[in-house]
Amino acid sequence: MSQSLDVAFKALGHPKRLAILKRLIRRVHTCCVVNKEEDCCLEEPTCDFGALKEDLGISKSSLSLHLKELRHAGLVEKIKNGRKVALQVNPERLEELKKFFDVSIDQQTREWMKQR
Repeated sequence: MSQSLDVAFKALGHPKRLAILKRLIRRVHTCCVVNKEEDCCLEEPTCDFGALKEDLGISKSSLSLHLKELRHAGLVEKIKNGRKVALQVNPERLEELKKFFDVSIDQQTREWMKQR
């Protein structure tokens, strides 16, 4: 594990960041493109930076700050292609979180079953 999970959980503790991640997860195969002059998207217009900003009802600077925190936690990756920057979820990091919950739930379920 490259980063501790507490960094990821801290990042996901903010409702806007959780909403951003959910939105990006729905677009796992579609990268949102953010261009300095113009917001656009590779495949669907609902995935662009401006649409994400409006859907969440936050400013561009606030969205940028939240994306920075998600990147710091390893949950979101930036992929540069010339002047364009694509944002996508980090599937390996999400798998780490999934495994954490799978193990935790399995352990708790075994404990409950012992008590019965």
